[in-house]
Amino acid sequence: MKLSVLSSGSGGNSTIIQSSAGSILIDAGITGKRLIERLESISADINSIMGVIITHDHHDHIDGAGVIARKLKIPVYLHKPNYESSKEKLEKCEIRLIEGDFNIGDFKIIPFPISHDGTANYAYNIIKDGRKISHVTDIGVVTETVKFRIRDCDLLVIESNHDLKMLHDGPYPWYLKQRIAGNTGHLSNVSAGDLVRGSAGSTLKNVILAHMSKENNDPALAFENMTAVREENDFAFRLHLAFQDKATEFIEI
Repeated sequence: MKLSVLSSGSGGNSTIIQSSAGSILIDAGITGKRLIERLESISADINSIMGVIITHDHHDHIDGAGVIARKLKIPVYLHKPNYESSKEKLEKCEIRLIEGDFNIGDFKIIPFPISHDGTANYAYNIIKDGRKISHVTDIGVVTETVKFRIRDCDLLVIESNHDLKMLHDGPYPWYLKQRIAGNTGHLSNVSAGDLVRGSAGSTLKNVILAHMSKENNDPALAFENMTAVREENDFAFRLHLAFQDKATEFIEI
């Protein structure tokens, strides 16, 4: 398997996971045009995409799903509450409701619930040939379920949304600061580091910091925080940053 984060942040999110047998998208929150441009920028085979999996129904995760699904004639996989809240965006799409673990091609996909303020909020483990990717963003608080589910992953996409001081001192109104820092908001750099510190195992070879706020974070701060966690705990993973305006290079596992 190999993975690229195509876009990450409040302006839209999407990730591609590819194997020799095909590929899948997790979220499609940017326009179809931009999504195709990002795929082309990393020489991804657009025609290999077998489906779009939705994490939750916030616009920055689902708004482009209908367009790309109709264009490529692929199904959209999502939980029923998110479908009910987003039907108008998914007209004339093939819908496959998620009710538990499922397969797309040779990918095994395991959803697990996370704490956020979308309608129904899920992270995903993607498993193939004994390798495991954990994709965990838009999560307000780390639960025991999350800690358990990401253990033994080979690659972790983890939200590192904000620096606590930047959020506190920044321009957002107080209610929005409370929402972001609350249990159904987003993970801070420190909280992301705590999750990795408590759950990383010997299999973890790559960590991608995702969904960073432009207003309330600095990529250098997020990178520095997770680098300290890595060094203090003698972890061996490679650290990467995901961005809003460009795709990461493919990372192979």
